[in-house]
Amino acid sequence: MNLSNKGMSMISEEIQYSSKIHVSFAFGYFVRSFLFTVFAARVFAFYENEVRLNVTLVLIGYVIYGVWNMINDPLLGWISDKPNRFWKKYGRRFPWIVAMGVPYCFFIILVFIPPALNIDMYSVVIFIWFLVTICLYDAFYSGWMTNYYSLFPDKFRSDKERRKIAGIGSPLGLIASALGTLLPPLFIEYGNKQSYLMAMIVMSFISFGAFVISVPGSRETEEMKQRAMEFEREKETMESFLEVLKRLRHQKNFLAYLVAYLFFHSLTTIMLASIPYVVPYILRLPATFEIALSAGLLIGQLAGIALWIKVINKLGHRKLFMLGFFWAAIVLFPMIFLNNLVLYSIFIAILGFGVSSIYYGNQLIFSDCIDEIILESEIRQEGVFLGIRTFMVRLSIIIQAVVFWAIHITTGFDPAVQIQTELALWGLRLQFALVPLILMLIAGILFWYFYDLTPEKVAENKEKLKKLNL
Repeated sequence: MNLSNKGMSMISEEIQYSSKIHVSFAFGYFVRSFLFTVFAARVFAFYENEVRLNVTLVLIGYVIYGVWNMINDPLLGWISDKPNRFWKKYGRRFPWIVAMGVPYCFFIILVFIPPALNIDMYSVVIFIWFLVTICLYDAFYSGWMTNYYSLFPDKFRSDKERRKIAGIGSPLGLIASALGTLLPPLFIEYGNKQSYLMAMIVMSFISFGAFVISVPGSRETEEMKQRAMEFEREKETMESFLEVLKRLRHQKNFLAYLVAYLFFHSLTTIMLASIPYVVPYILRLPATFEIALSAGLLIGQLAGIALWIKVINKLGHRKLFMLGFFWAAIVLFPMIFLNNLVLYSIFIAILGFGVSSIYYGNQLIFSDCIDEIILESEIRQEGVFLGIRTFMVRLSIIIQAVVFWAIHITTGFDPAVQIQTELALWGLRLQFALVPLILMLIAGILFWYFYDLTPEKVAENKEKLKKLNL
């Protein structure tokens, strides 16, 4: 909870941990982005195009999944904040990270192996399998990610250290996102459900390998364990779950960040999930050509990160984060009219270059918001706020499902037909580019108007936290 002496307070302004710890912790970015991308890009298309579950049933499943997340994510965060007997020996976050992270890496396999049945109740059974597996998968995801990211602002206190980890983790996360779209097409064959199983097995083991690397960096030090035990003294004053949610209404900066974060993830989810529609139906190419789009995105994002790392000190977290939203709105407009693989790859690379500023600045903005919240409440409850942010990630998948359902129903898209009508093809183009454009423009305007944590305010908050020993 506090830095116990002046020397430690001095260190908190600089680098406290070794580069090995930084790299290890940063691999959590890979774990999070890799399977998130696989899930976001594949699940909807798999159940609509391959399993042939009615698109309305897929939407209903996603909506129920969203309601589950509305409760599951923040509640898991709040529960993980509550003191327990494991804190003294293992730390506050580490037991959760291990217990939830391992099954998270493998549970996605079950999502992609619905039972092969030939019965009258086929749709009902498949729907139940779909709903139960995605909800259980998400429970493990939420339990792991909530505690992993809650560890970040607590363990790494200075801007210098936070930026260093973001500078390592952001490229790793971008590579993970690219691999999450690049690798499955190497195994997947359109029309062959069994090919998805092999793809998911490979994805799971890659994710688990990255998770193992992240474990040393996710361990809590003896000092952190001591802070956690000191937190026991605040057990009686710790706010209830509902009290925290009520107080959230007054956190203007955090709410502005949440909306921006939601719309950014909606952009990512919608565009990634649209690739399995763009390639076979607009471009009329086999699944392996998805690699070209993913490669373009990766190249653009890595080039962008290299620039943002150099200019972060001049721009500050707020301007850097905001820049990506308006960049995306501009680049997405011409993408509505594309029908060529090369042009798609080029424009996706340009888009990736700009929005990588959001990806790089995301955890920095979140940490600045958490610092402000802790300063006002004088209680460290990162878990519940991370849980709320995790819910926003999952809500983006609901937005994607609603968008796909509305467009497919309206334009008459039929996955059983090889050559779609012109209206259906235009629907896929609007789904891929116009909807994300609108979301990013709204997010940019709202964030610019409401978020006021300037570099000066951020520095002032850090000084106040030091004086309060928080």
